[in-house]
Amino acid sequence: MDMYKNKNDLLSGDIVKFRKLERIFLERCRQFGYREIKTSTIEPLHIFTTAEALSPESLKRIYSFIDWGGWSGERVVLRPDSTVSTARYYLGHLNDEPLAKVCYVENHFFLDDTGQGVSERWQFGLETIGDDSSLSDVETVFIAFDTLHAAKLPKTFIHLSYPRIVKECIKHTFPEESDKQRALELIKTNRYEELQSLKTGENGLDTLLTLLHFKGKGASFLKNIKSSFSESDGIQQYLNRFIEVCLVLDRLNCSYEINFSLSKNFDYYTGIQFEILSRPQKRYARDVLCSGGRYNNLIGSLGKGDKETPSVGFAFYIKNIVALLHLSHDSLRHIAITMSNITHQNMNGARGLCNKLSNLGFVASITLNEIKREYREKYGLIIEVDYDKFRDGYAVIYSQDIGKSLLKQIFGESF
Repeated sequence: MDMYKNKNDLLSGDIVKFRKLERIFLERCRQFGYREIKTSTIEPLHIFTTAEALSPESLKRIYSFIDWGGWSGERVVLRPDSTVSTARYYLGHLNDEPLAKVCYVENHFFLDDTGQGVSERWQFGLETIGDDSSLSDVETVFIAFDTLHAAKLPKTFIHLSYPRIVKECIKHTFPEESDKQRALELIKTNRYEELQSLKTGENGLDTLLTLLHFKGKGASFLKNIKSSFSESDGIQQYLNRFIEVCLVLDRLNCSYEINFSLSKNFDYYTGIQFEILSRPQKRYARDVLCSGGRYNNLIGSLGKGDKETPSVGFAFYIKNIVALLHLSHDSLRHIAITMSNITHQNMNGARGLCNKLSNLGFVASITLNEIKREYREKYGLIIEVDYDKFRDGYAVIYSQDIGKSLLKQIFGESF
């Protein structure tokens, strides 16, 4: 039977958790004015090779093929990333809008580790295009944090970075261009000790190494390191921007750790960068629940020349999140709505009740078959709908794990 199993399948229990997270995410997107979009599953290869959003390792794993049957005959890919697709979507449909706020629920495709099969993953994400304010950075981080908090995920850990600050520090530390490039490569692979072999300028390595090893919580920690930089080197303007973001996150009780060693993709991220992890420090790819940041150069690289287009966003890694969500809670909240007397009025009442309960966060479903007593324990609650039998049109005929206080909240004090 294993030949029929596919690692990309989402089981019914996974779907319950998937939908729960999707509902919470889209609710927050609606609250902040994001519109949901769907980008094409098949995209031209060149938009991903032109953009600098994907690492060289990721580009090697793109699933591409020649579009022989299409009108173009060009090489295309199964969508490996939604940020690049959203940028292409913006240029095609929204570039006359001064501000575009969009969100998506999409699947992505990569060649698996063997290079033979296709690995599929799901992401929820959002992008704000056209707003260069620090508050758009705050909004992005906060929505990611608040979504996971509302989903009652176990403890999460936010790491904030600002790659431009590290890149500017490298620029002032190493006078030779070749040493600058070498330093970037060493930092990307966490080989800080090898930086000592490079030729430095007057400032030496002390400030750069202090930055890379710096970890702190709150805007006050960033203010403490400002004195390490002079007004003339241009770094303080980026520190001030970082401090602005952190000050507002502090007021929102959004706990985070500042971690400059997180900076890796220096060409892509032009401002804040962040990750949300399931443990204090990342050990494996599965520890990453969310990643995002500001990338003002992406849209320009695709079609707007050298002009910067302010952009910031994030993506949730759904498989990693679903693995941490507990199904037992949802199972206990499963509600069955039954009808022993099937009429048009009762069906409409059952559907209305089902929608109301689903909007409250329950897993509710209608069944036309009688639920026998030996199967009732599968549900937290069973409601029968019958406008001829019950004064209110429905009544609770079985309750296991949903207490009376919650039932009164739903049905009123008359229950």
